[in-house]
Amino acid sequence: MNELLTDAVSAFQAQSPVWRPADDEEALRGLEAAELTVPLDYRAPAGRTLTLGLVRHRATAPERRRGVLLVGPGDDLGNRGTLLGAQLVGQLPKEVLAQYDVVAFDHRFMGRSSPIVCGLEPEERFWVFHQPRDFDHEVRFQANVAAKVAEHALDLLPHANSRNIARDMEVIRGALGEDRISYLGYSYGTYLGAVWTQMFGVHADRVVLDSVCSPDWVWRGLFTDFPPNGERALTRWARWAAARDAELGLGTTDRAVRAAYDGVLARVDADREVTVAGFPLDRTLARLIVVGMLNSDRNYPFLGDIVRSAVHGGRLEPATMGFLGQMFGQPKEESGTVAQLAILAGDWAWPRNVDLYERDMERAARAHPFTGAAMAGIKATAFWPVPPSEPVTRLGPDNPADSVLLVQGADDMSTPLAAARRMREVLGDTARLLTVVDTAHHRVFPFYGNPAADELVTAYLIDGELPATDVTCPNPDPMVPTVPTV
Repeated sequence: MNELLTDAVSAFQAQSPVWRPADDEEALRGLEAAELTVPLDYRAPAGRTLTLGLVRHRATAPERRRGVLLVGPGDDLGNRGTLLGAQLVGQLPKEVLAQYDVVAFDHRFMGRSSPIVCGLEPEERFWVFHQPRDFDHEVRFQANVAAKVAEHALDLLPHANSRNIARDMEVIRGALGEDRISYLGYSYGTYLGAVWTQMFGVHADRVVLDSVCSPDWVWRGLFTDFPPNGERALTRWARWAAARDAELGLGTTDRAVRAAYDGVLARVDADREVTVAGFPLDRTLARLIVVGMLNSDRNYPFLGDIVRSAVHGGRLEPATMGFLGQMFGQPKEESGTVAQLAILAGDWAWPRNVDLYERDMERAARAHPFTGAAMAGIKATAFWPVPPSEPVTRLGPDNPADSVLLVQGADDMSTPLAAARRMREVLGDTARLLTVVDTAHHRVFPFYGNPAADELVTAYLIDGELPATDVTCPNPDPMVPTVPTV
């Protein structure tokens, strides 16, 4: 399909969103909300439509307003962009908030945007990190997840992909009355931003992609690349914990700390009871909680407290209980889970050969015991009932965006530095890479608070000039010793 919007689709850009206070959700209070209509199928724009939910924070200095900063939908695929937009409004530098209307949206089929709900059980909503009991059991589990989605949404699935979300973004741009918009995306939002600029980059102003997905991941590579990164991240935390043995009692070396945590995993995998603060851990949650906390070295103290409790018993510190309340206080929203799955399968045709996944799972489980079996094994995408409706977007140096700034924590687990370097290579001379060293944090700007990185990204958003070369920023307060213990 031609990337240019047809005359029929242009009619959707002529909409005028009606903004109202976003008082229906506590997390969005203080923002304005609106809805737009987009085609379900951009090849047949006169047919069925979807509703996109948006939120907005107006520029605080309207006399100096330079335009719209569109926030990509979620830091990880399946996480709501409207909630991320609300978080950013509380974190972005004042000068950025002064000059930009910050607009965020939930991508199609989730949250406020025509959500799909299929009645998934709580365990099924964690299909990504589901820890297999054995391969045959996992085949049945993942196939059942795919079957549930197909039963409720088979007619919608062909229209779930990143290219259609990029087309939705073009409708948003037109409806906001902007010839060019700026963009800020994290994790999956970086891939989406790259796709949007590849398709519609003539309308891109300043583009910031933070915590960058590799263009080579789409999407099986996202899963097979994760296990070694997870091992490195866990070992990095173990070095931190080993330096605090007097407090945590987990061992004086990273190997001893890993052995203590591996003992917890062995217990849950053998169906022996392990509780933390009275909450039982199963084989999936015992890993998923740790994975979630390894996304930032700022979480290391909370993770240390949790592993200490799992190993030795005892209460958690009040600060840890508060952190867990924020992390798991709200159940994972089902529509995000379904949309995540649909897009992963809608962008790329996954292998159907079950034996391939069994070999990959066994190999990864031996080499990377922390997450290897869960990530490299079979997924619901292998049983998807519809093929992708169009090819994967080819990203390259012919991307028409004037400039792209890539931002990356050097020790990020979920989107490692190698992925950002690969995107930098693919995008070519119009891109620059800003790396914050000695930092394991997913979503650097502005959430990590590195002064040099924040200053540079803010300058790009305000002045529009890329650094002359790639930039490395120091971390003035690294969490982990540079020299590992043994």
